[in-house]
Amino acid sequence: MMKDMTTGNPTKTIFYFAMPMLIGNLFQQFYTMIDAMIVGKFVSVDALAAVGATNSINFFMVSLIIGLMSGISVVVSQYFGFKDYDRLKEVISTATYAVVIAAVVFTILGLLLAKPLLVLLRTPQAIMDDSYIFLSTLFIGILPMALYNGIAAILRALGNSITPLLFLIFSSVVNIALDFLFVVAWGGGVRGAALATVCSQLFAAIACIYYAYRHVPFMRIELKNFKLYPSLLKEMIRIGLPSGLQGSFISIGNMAIQSLINSFGPSVVAAYTAASRIDSLTYQPGIAFGAASSMFAGQNVGAGKIDRVRKGFWAGIKVVTAVSIVMTILVQLFSKQFLLLFVDASETEVLQIGMGYLHIVSIFYVIVGVLFVVRETLRGTGDALIPLLMGIFELVSRLVIGFALSMVMGYAGLWWATPVAWVTAAALGVWRYRSGAWRKKAVITK
Repeated sequence: MMKDMTTGNPTKTIFYFAMPMLIGNLFQQFYTMIDAMIVGKFVSVDALAAVGATNSINFFMVSLIIGLMSGISVVVSQYFGFKDYDRLKEVISTATYAVVIAAVVFTILGLLLAKPLLVLLRTPQAIMDDSYIFLSTLFIGILPMALYNGIAAILRALGNSITPLLFLIFSSVVNIALDFLFVVAWGGGVRGAALATVCSQLFAAIACIYYAYRHVPFMRIELKNFKLYPSLLKEMIRIGLPSGLQGSFISIGNMAIQSLINSFGPSVVAAYTAASRIDSLTYQPGIAFGAASSMFAGQNVGAGKIDRVRKGFWAGIKVVTAVSIVMTILVQLFSKQFLLLFVDASETEVLQIGMGYLHIVSIFYVIVGVLFVVRETLRGTGDALIPLLMGIFELVSRLVIGFALSMVMGYAGLWWATPVAWVTAAALGVWRYRSGAWRKKAVITK
């Protein structure tokens, strides 16, 4: 099922396209929460801290791959909007090569660098072994993760956000079932939790490949035409590399902040792990509506409907603001109850630290929602440099504020670093959009 986003009401189009992605993102976050909950409840608080200590490194690798997917999806959506279907097959062929090569390279790098990076981040010795086991096991699953995300990105670029959702739900259910099997029943600890994730990603990748070949004509490519086209690869890299770098800059900031958090001991690490799981769940609307805005902008750029891009931008802002306000209210009211999903009530210190984090960061969910919509709209038009600069602004702000305030306020100062970074990056994106300079990038050539 493909959707032409160049016609119809922009608000309804973006909303209905984004909702399956939002549900999918929530399912994805749900099973990562289940990972943490099972480890925290059935293994130990230290094991929960070990899982949390790997987040920033794993996000660094994943960001580079997701950045490539962003470049792929923008190019696919533009040629789909342009209705150049022969060229579209060449885009998909090139994308396949790019995904596989990138995944293999990142797998090798991840396995080689896992232990040195954990040491660099000053991971507490008490959780070092479990952190390494969890991280290195996850890196084994980079290829299936990349294949699933690559095909899902292409399907969404073609206007199909339902099918990736169904496969993500399938993957999430499998992951949760395997968590209970590997961790609770077999006592696999953090390795069992990581293996559950890898296996579920493998199943999702296989199912997605089968579906795409059977039901998407553009993805049935003759072997003689299945090759890498340098000009298209260059365009994907032009758009995707800044996205990957932007994500990696954010993750570098995360690693630096994680290093500071690690220095405060296992209780703070465990609290941050639990709270950030909740935090990441509640700003998923921004991610979903941002991705929808990107696809909307890409297709309409391809169709030459620049004014419609502008209407889609404001539609995305309007919807994400309303949803983000609801998320803020829920977290402010029920932060303790959410944290109790991860740790026992007896862990009073962990609960107090986690509640402090959530009460600060949740105030700014509207800002992060606007940030995603602005950034992804710009990227969808082909204006890839500014989203990269937004990532740099976010990195610098988070590091400067985080290091400075942590010296005065302790770990509480680190909690303020993230929202300040969001405000800084969002301001740059809004300025760029209002300047209208992105229109010059909104051109494709046949």
